Amino acid sequence: MAEKNEFIFAGAPYSNSAPLVDKLMETDPRVRVMNDHPANLVVDLNTGKADVALIPVAHLFSHPELTMIEGLGVAADGPVKSVLLKCNVPVEEIKTVKLDPASATSNALAELLLAKHFDRSVKRVDEKGADAEVVIGDRALFSDPALAGDIDLAAAWKAMTNLPFVFAVWAVRKDFKNIEAISKIAHKACKEGIQSLEQIAERYAGEVGHTQAFWMDYLSNSIHYSLDDRDMAGMNRFRELISGA
Repeated sequence: MAEKNEFIFAGAPYSNSAPLVDKLMETDPRVRVMNDHPANLVVDLNTGKADVALIPVAHLFSHPELTMIEGLGVAADGPVKSVLLKCNVPVEEIKTVKLDPASATSNALAELLLAKHFDRSVKRVDEKGADAEVVIGDRALFSDPALAGDIDLAAAWKAMTNLPFVFAVWAVRKDFKNIEAISKIAHKACKEGIQSLEQIAERYAGEVGHTQAFWMDYLSNSIHYSLDDRDMAGMNRFRELISGA
């Protein structure tokens, strides 16, 4: 079967995925890149609006019609800095939590850690004034510490499981005919993106703030993009825990 003459990759406009996304269109002239809200990416895949999407792993777990591109994702093996539980009271006093509408995975991780790691039974609330709030992405990176401090959720996961945490993966529909082709594109783009971290960091320093050194540290030390057996073990452990297995 002939390959498509265009491949549409979809993601969210977050800095943590820049090394995966930045070089996609340079890697292959058939590639087009679009951004959408994370909550919409599965719909984009299943309606054909996108061929590949960088989806939260919680969405991958709940959509058996999708499969991941092996070996790639957004992961952390310890503190990630950009996925925080901001605590307005000491953790042992937390009773209410405000979730982040942009991240099903981070929300599930926060609730899991509060229950299993911190032994807290909490209620979700939407209004301001919650005892704790999930804050992710660049908003977390630029935030001041909360009144009672911040809990780095990837660090807490590592403390509980001694495993890395995978936040997002490239996903495709299982019936997509060109999985091998887009897998090669995604892996090549990631390799070239990692080789271009200095330029990516310089761009974020100029456009968003912080220093180039800050972004280099964040993109090369806080996050990794090549997934190995430990990452997959962490991902499978998360699936088991949130499903109650």
